[in-house]
Amino acid sequence: MTSGTNIEQRMAHAMQLHSTGQLQEAAAAYAAILADDGSQTNAQHNLGMVRLGLGETAEALILLERAMVVDGANPGWAQSIPVIAMTLFRQGHWEVAQSWLHRAVMMGNTDPELHAAYSRARPRDYLAPEVFDPTLGRSLRRYAPRESGTYVYAIDVVGTCNLRCPTCPVGNSPLGGRPKGFMPLDLFRRIVAKIKADNAAAQPEVFLFNWGEPLLHPEIADIIGALHAADLPSHLSTNLNIETGLREVAKTNPTSLKISLSGFTPETYGLTHARGDLALVKSNLYRLRHYLDQYKSSTRVWVGHHIYRNNQAQIPDVAAMCAELGFEHHPIAAFFQPLERLIDIVDRRAPPPPILNELIEHPLSYIPRFQTTKRRDLDCELRFNQTAINFDGTVALCCSVYDQTNMLGAQFLEHSHATLEAMKYAHPFCKTCMEHGLAYTPTKIEAPAPSPV
Repeated sequence: MTSGTNIEQRMAHAMQLHSTGQLQEAAAAYAAILADDGSQTNAQHNLGMVRLGLGETAEALILLERAMVVDGANPGWAQSIPVIAMTLFRQGHWEVAQSWLHRAVMMGNTDPELHAAYSRARPRDYLAPEVFDPTLGRSLRRYAPRESGTYVYAIDVVGTCNLRCPTCPVGNSPLGGRPKGFMPLDLFRRIVAKIKADNAAAQPEVFLFNWGEPLLHPEIADIIGALHAADLPSHLSTNLNIETGLREVAKTNPTSLKISLSGFTPETYGLTHARGDLALVKSNLYRLRHYLDQYKSSTRVWVGHHIYRNNQAQIPDVAAMCAELGFEHHPIAAFFQPLERLIDIVDRRAPPPPILNELIEHPLSYIPRFQTTKRRDLDCELRFNQTAINFDGTVALCCSVYDQTNMLGAQFLEHSHATLEAMKYAHPFCKTCMEHGLAYTPTKIEAPAPSPV
């Protein structure tokens, strides 16, 4: 039998290791205490916190829930619960984080970031909690969407792009059967009117892009203005390889503007933003800053910095430029689209293109992992919380497909929101996507490793 004094000494040592960041050593020390005396709730709680810090989420939650049952009235939980809640939220495990966030809020925690997380992680009231998928023959649960806190319309106002990036379908897919063009302003206005009338959510968001370059549209300022007139937010994404129209866009004060950037030298940029002119992009970044200041625009500007193996060392340079200009810098691991090409590669119907070797992780590595780690009980966010509309007013199955076979063959203006949603759920490609682990769903919390015999 271990003496109380000995347990106290060992706990003090374990807590010292814990407080100095020696997490592996602290975990071993706490585990040894519990092996000798399983009633040591403080050791169980502390081991759970250490496991959470090490990313061993499943093991951590088992320990923490057990400790909560036994010792939930302990005032010390007021410090731990918000940490647990925010760690789970930041890891993307929103569905599990909800109960911890709720506990933190009910305890009177006033941290604005925690309250924002609590709001974002809660299921949306405009979404049915579950839906029957006829292609799978079972029901799927819905959840708080990650891309936006409200319903999204992705409208490709330009059905083409001036670049041919090898990880984008415009650069890696056959273009012959896909129509190209600009969405007429009158059509756009009618689409906006129907979005308002459909009322899929109280305040949906509108993305003025999917695969096209919206700043090529000769009436892009009027398009943004039409959204403002309808009291809808306007979000754009651009490669910034344009010669005209930037002043007019800045003057219209869109809600947000994402700038797609990869390499920061002509050599690296030219490989991953094919046909692009880095000097023009850099010049436009400074012009954009000037125009935004000139018109006192409040547009949120952020640089989506696509990270490949060949440009990782340039991250500090791009960050410094963004800091100088007052733009947000968000490094993002580049990935390969569309879904059709990914599935062709995985199923060995097409050879992997050389650009895949420049990705931080090759799709042939992560897709098999997704097949086991993606949650299969949840619906795909790109289906239940988004409608993708092509420049000609037709509707795509989702924003990640490109081939004509994966368009719904329906005009947005001619069908109700419910009818278009039913068309999506009946489409066979969704089943193919889910079977490959490519549906936009959260990942599972990995089960704990089996204890050694």
